[in-house]
Amino acid sequence: MPKMKLLKEKNNDNPNFILNCEKIIQNRINIWNPTDIFVNRIDNWFDEKWLEFSGTTMSGLSIWKGETTIPPFHPNRVEFSDFYQKIAEHYVQKENPKILHIYQKSKDNLKRYISGFTNNGLFIWYSGNSKVNDVETLMCYLFRESECHPFFITLNGKKEWNVSQAKGILIKEIQSIIESELNEKHSWQQRV
Repeated sequence: MPKMKLLKEKNNDNPNFILNCEKIIQNRINIWNPTDIFVNRIDNWFDEKWLEFSGTTMSGLSIWKGETTIPPFHPNRVEFSDFYQKIAEHYVQKENPKILHIYQKSKDNLKRYISGFTNNGLFIWYSGNSKVNDVETLMCYLFRESECHPFFITLNGKKEWNVSQAKGILIKEIQSIIESELNEKHSWQQRV
């Protein structure tokens, strides 16, 4: 079966940023073995405030809740949203049964819990436009056994797309993944 990349690369992307993100994601998949994988490309850089951000109320108050919700990225910012499901020992791209980023009022996102999308899933958001920007981001949520384990990583183009900031995971751990060869453990299959 042909190997399939999870991240879609566009003309405005730096290939090294995409490669380093793929290494990190493949490492987490090998360790966590999720049933479902949700991959979302955001049109441009986003900062660490998006980590576990739930939305805003009518008064404009920003909220980070206890139970993790889908980050309220406006659908216009989401360039791609792909869904993969594990079947036997392979991940297969499928139609997502539930759209993650929908048109709604921000306060309505306060009720869109991660738990409503999967029992065992890895959610991935990565930023686009890395040929122009010197700073790009990768954010992941692992949801398993009713718990969410999020992390956020900033990669810096001036430092050959190495880690410059991390929340929820150690910089040293992520940097060692980037410096290692891409793990070939998983096979990927084309869309069914």
